[in-house]
Amino acid sequence: MRGSLLHSLLELAHATSQNLGFAHRDDVHVSYGEETITETNLLELRRRHPAIITLNTFGKKKEAKNGADWEWHIIGRHRTFRMRVQAKRLQKDDKLKIPHKVKSSGDQQIDLLIKDAKANRLKPVYCLYSAERQRDHWKKENVGGGYEAFEAGCLLAHAQTVKAMMPKTLADIETDCVPWHYLVERRDYAQRSLTDVLDVDGSILRFMVSSADLRVATGSDRSRDSAAAGGFPTLDELNAPDRPEREIEGLVEVDEPEFEGRGSEAEYRERGISRLIKIDVREFPERPEPKGQADE
Repeated sequence: MRGSLLHSLLELAHATSQNLGFAHRDDVHVSYGEETITETNLLELRRRHPAIITLNTFGKKKEAKNGADWEWHIIGRHRTFRMRVQAKRLQKDDKLKIPHKVKSSGDQQIDLLIKDAKANRLKPVYCLYSAERQRDHWKKENVGGGYEAFEAGCLLAHAQTVKAMMPKTLADIETDCVPWHYLVERRDYAQRSLTDVLDVDGSILRFMVSSADLRVATGSDRSRDSAAAGGFPTLDELNAPDRPEREIEGLVEVDEPEFEGRGSEAEYRERGISRLIKIDVREFPERPEPKGQADE
């Protein structure tokens, strides 16, 4: 279960990066905006993992209320991690456009995001979509041996850090980001695809059979133990009886009255939430930090 979810987050971030890079080409005239990327990725997560993921939509986003694109809950046996997420993509000219005044209220989008997240005990997060050429710190490594590292097209950053730095390009904040698959495993990964093309009776009809071998891509663990990574809990920390010693914004114990007191469709509509994705990891077995080869 853990390995399958990890692989999906890796693949979707890789596809986001490659699709953005393709959309930025001068000979391609296709808009690939934040709304499209977000809806594609969330829908694909739901499709791939129906047993552990639910995805609800509550009508058109009320941007002036919360400044967010979606709410994200990761549910463990003892605690749940909750985020309010705003998506931003890098433009073709590599610009990152964070300042955005909401017309109906005159407030800055980032201020609404932080204020509303604080009021509801969520972690305010930016999910930054980028192409491979636009990254430096999180650029994929040359792994060799027939493996190709995944591209980190979906990076997470704390909204307070974004507000303090007001980055104009990804380079201004990249080292304060982590790839979104770090929510599952804090390692970089590479994949080797094994593909057979079968010629059927000499005709033009062919069947392609593929499998993939996943492995840890690097020993450097670039930001594995950074403050940015530490601001997100591990899955084991959600499932372990003891609460993490460090303070993690957005973490709620399951025995808190608030945990079961929220969640009606009417309430989410009132709060202006257009999408809610929940990932249930309560059945994931605990295990030590992976060493060397990934076992799933």
